[in-house]
Amino acid sequence: MKVVVVTEERRLHFFKAYVPQTSCSEEVKGEFWALLHEKTAEIPSEEMVVVVASDLNGHVGVFGVSQDGFKCHGGFGCGMRNEDGERIFEYARSHNLAITNTMFHPSHLISFYSGNTRSQIDYVLVRRRDAKLVGDAKIVPYETVVKQHGPLI
Repeated sequence: MKVVVVTEERRLHFFKAYVPQTSCSEEVKGEFWALLHEKTAEIPSEEMVVVVASDLNGHVGVFGVSQDGFKCHGGFGCGMRNEDGERIFEYARSHNLAITNTMFHPSHLISFYSGNTRSQIDYVLVRRRDAKLVGDAKIVPYETVVKQHGPLI
């Protein structure tokens, strides 16, 4: 889903995304990421992109400098990066986005609970130049309707 908010200064493009789960086929995941890349690329560079992704189903891990030296990760994270986390990085790198909830102290990073499994799979991404406008991004630690996920604000 995409919502466009028009202000006096510029347009803000908000994407709400739910990435196919890790167990889904590579074809299904590839189709999702191709569509998100396509829709993001359509936005003029002077306009703000905000990807409000309640569930990107990937682990971006703790360390942030990517292979090409582009820093889309703020240095805070949870666990080890996995293959689906690499897809998140590739998307962020290719559209000059910052993963905002890796930019702040690691309190309330865990966004998914299932049995003994705890992980960070919920993210908010913005254009890197707009990252300074983000004051915080974290999981609020209380129960919600969906018990496995905490609300990301």
